Amino acid sequence: MGFVIPITEFGNYLLYSILVGHVALQFVPDKNKPKVTIPKPLLLLSALGIIILTLGPIVQTVSYFQGGVGFFLAVQSVILDFQVGRAWIYISLLATCLYLTFLLNGSRYIQAILLLLMILAVGYSSHVASLSFKAGLWSHSTHFLIVTLWTGILINVAWFSKEDLNWSKFLRWFTPFAVICLIIIILSGIYLMFFIVEPKDYVKAWVLPYGQMLLLKHISIIPVMAFAFINGVLTKKALKNLSFNPGPWIKGESVILLFVFYFTAVMGTLSPPHDVEFTVKSEGASKWVEWLLGKDILTTLQTHLATSFQSVLLIILSLLFLFLILFSFNQKRPLPAVFFGIGFIAVLYFGLMLSLV
Repeated sequence: MGFVIPITEFGNYLLYSILVGHVALQFVPDKNKPKVTIPKPLLLLSALGIIILTLGPIVQTVSYFQGGVGFFLAVQSVILDFQVGRAWIYISLLATCLYLTFLLNGSRYIQAILLLLMILAVGYSSHVASLSFKAGLWSHSTHFLIVTLWTGILINVAWFSKEDLNWSKFLRWFTPFAVICLIIIILSGIYLMFFIVEPKDYVKAWVLPYGQMLLLKHISIIPVMAFAFINGVLTKKALKNLSFNPGPWIKGESVILLFVFYFTAVMGTLSPPHDVEFTVKSEGASKWVEWLLGKDILTTLQTHLATSFQSVLLIILSLLFLFLILFSFNQKRPLPAVFFGIGFIAVLYFGLMLSLV
């Protein structure tokens, strides 16, 4: 169960992104985008897939309570009394309507409204909304919407474009759009993080599974920004060469974004450490972190960052990987750039973890 739930959350992010990107691109004139043709069966399966995958958190909650009250009573209680259950009912009804809209080639405006309502239901079911309903609902919904909007357009254009026309015009408007999205995502992400982890406890939270995923998520955003720089700045200059195809580089950015999705998905299945010290004493630190650091972690009161030869070496090596992403563009080799991005995430992670004392 612990392995399956993050996969369902990851799938939800991906399916929402595909649908949001598809609907958003319908509002962009054909002359300002490559021709994107996404198969209708994929749209229909995405709408149905969201209904199925959204059951993940419900199954997790039911499995937690069924030992005390029984399976059927736990199912009834979770679906009718818990925010996550009520949200699933709303999402299922809206996703069914969206399915019919795609099937009947309905209005793009109706599709957009249905997706916005589904995203509001996601915000309604979020952990932050359970802590502060209005602030959590709107902040999480906004964060989720902007993430799926930016990523969704990227995925649709990268994987479903059928021709190499209009790339220059597409990048002309998408680059500033992506910058605005990234700013909103960072600001709303920081705001949401404050509900879970206080800034002073950010480093201390790394000893917990939730903090591990939070760190990996933040690290993985850096190579995404490197690819965004390539696609937003360097690619526009390279397009003067008519033989240049930006598609593989946009695909590369979308692949790195999938890592951000996965780390976020795993975070959604872990206990948020509102009080890091209390969580460590009551639930214990991550066994992986204890093995990596070679010691038992019973408290975080003295936990801080300190440089060592190994950590400094790894951090410098990670910067080299970041440089190699840009160097790969100069060599017109997008696949190695993706591996360098993954290498950056792994090496910087270990560099920071070995700085933890």
